[in-house]
Amino acid sequence: MCAIVLSGLSVRATEFYATRYQSLAVVDWVESRPPLAESAGLPAAAELARGLARVLPLLTIRDERPRIPTFGPPAVVQRTMGGVRDAARIELDSPGTFRPGDAPPIKARLDTTVFNRALRAAAWSELMAYEMDIRDPETGEGEERISGPDEADGVWLARPHQGPGVATIAGCRGAVGFVLQVTFTRPPATDLAEQVDLSARAEAVARQAVAGWTAWLAEQS
Repeated sequence: MCAIVLSGLSVRATEFYATRYQSLAVVDWVESRPPLAESAGLPAAAELARGLARVLPLLTIRDERPRIPTFGPPAVVQRTMGGVRDAARIELDSPGTFRPGDAPPIKARLDTTVFNRALRAAAWSELMAYEMDIRDPETGEGEERISGPDEADGVWLARPHQGPGVATIAGCRGAVGFVLQVTFTRPPATDLAEQVDLSARAEAVARQAVAGWTAWLAEQS
């Protein structure tokens, strides 16, 4: 009996370690197969990312590509993510042609990561929230969390400065982790009031986009 209990504890400890610290190839292989796999019925991550274009139809697709979800510099945590089935990124911005050096007025970026299991997505979401509370792990910009403890997703705004208004929302839906970032670059902010206005507009669009994308995602399962 003691041996059975100890074996169960070791399995649970290995699972906990793999979800929150480093991936183990054997655990990834086991979780990618029935009965543990929970993502078999989900579309490809690239298709899930394209859902953003459906909920923001006035923006144009500028780039889409597969990606490997990792935390590297300037992130505080340095690690790869285990339990990933596939991942993708899509970037949208305002339609039209812009001169070199000119940024589109509105940009939106969605990263989707399909994990083998929902607990992996939840662990990734916790790690992303930890990183964003310090700074954006991709750009290194300082962030301020504006979401409350009762909200399912984390919401952050870039700290006020003379520049674009940036809103980021990160969370998970079952076995799918996502990060949506919306940037408003025009009109250029020259004082604090204008910066706050840009950030508020970016936040409003980001929240509406996540709500629409979540409803669309539910139809894909």
